[in-house]
Amino acid sequence: MSAGQTLSRARTVRARDQIALARFFAELTVKEHIWPTLHVRPLVAELFLTDNCNLKCVSCACWRETTTDELTTSEWKDVLGQLRELGILKLNFTGGEALIRRDAIGLFDYASELGFGSLHLNTNGILLSPKRLEPILDAGVRSFNISIDGPGALHDEIRGRVGAFERTTRHLRHLIGLRDPLGLKVRMNFTVMRTNVHALCDVMRLAQELEVRLYLNLATDRTFLFRHQEISELSRVTEEQLQAALAEAETLLRADRRWLPRFSDLRYMRGHFSDVIQRDLPCAESQLKLMVHSRGEIGGCWGHDPLLNVRTTRVREIVDGAEYRDEHARLFRKDCSGCGSNYSLNLRWRPSTYVRDALWRAHRLTLGDP
Repeated sequence: MSAGQTLSRARTVRARDQIALARFFAELTVKEHIWPTLHVRPLVAELFLTDNCNLKCVSCACWRETTTDELTTSEWKDVLGQLRELGILKLNFTGGEALIRRDAIGLFDYASELGFGSLHLNTNGILLSPKRLEPILDAGVRSFNISIDGPGALHDEIRGRVGAFERTTRHLRHLIGLRDPLGLKVRMNFTVMRTNVHALCDVMRLAQELEVRLYLNLATDRTFLFRHQEISELSRVTEEQLQAALAEAETLLRADRRWLPRFSDLRYMRGHFSDVIQRDLPCAESQLKLMVHSRGEIGGCWGHDPLLNVRTTRVREIVDGAEYRDEHARLFRKDCSGCGSNYSLNLRWRPSTYVRDALWRAHRLTLGDP
């Protein structure tokens, strides 16, 4: 397939996904205001190919013990086939670090063969060398999230590996260079925590230098990958730290908004560390994604553990079952532990988000407002 054909296909897939997402949000509106028990089927599968990793991030618990008995290649292929039958549109491959599995690229290939047109990869970028990237792109992956947790030595300290920043940013720059010709979607993720919140604007400037979209993850010990006493300490960002970081961030945002989080995202972050649930914002994320874990557990969400397993129950049976539907009705209204995962998606389908952003642009709101 030529570069032009690849780009055209990527645009077609993106347009299709946008239409499906618009319908999804319309159904959520009905669920919120008219029909609370409406079953809104997930559109995205979050596939944790492995819980193991090649880094030792202080903000993550997955590397602190080795996960065994993970789904085999044939089991994952069976799951992919079931997801295709269910009508899932997008696959997010993640971990741990998905690329440490020797069969990862083969699974990407198989997903493309099944007809999945939207494949996404979350990675720390360590293994995303040009040589490794080529077969990943050939397999049809067109969307990437790559994590940077601070400039230089700070990133290395948080990630537990000397030289991680240099290697990851080198691979990220190469990927960005291929973005326009191949129609790639590339995003840089920064996890805001106690030890790096002061570097928020350094990372914002890096995003603008690289011309890559920046997304802010918010530290929490509520999600299944991050439940650990040390992470609890990192998630305790003080009001003083937040105010200092956000004052500088707002100045930078007003000077040039390109590639940076929106005002509404920063406003959400301001509240996250004092109110992790923020119950007034329903959780679209829990409805959009179907979680499939490395050992076959399926269901739940980022903050709630799954109760069923694809090794014993078919995916369609789980998603259409009363247990899954009842749980996800509760998760939507945030009768949950709270986590803040993909808060930006939760914000994007609320009209009030766009009103606040417009008022901010008109200088009628600031991040200091209640």
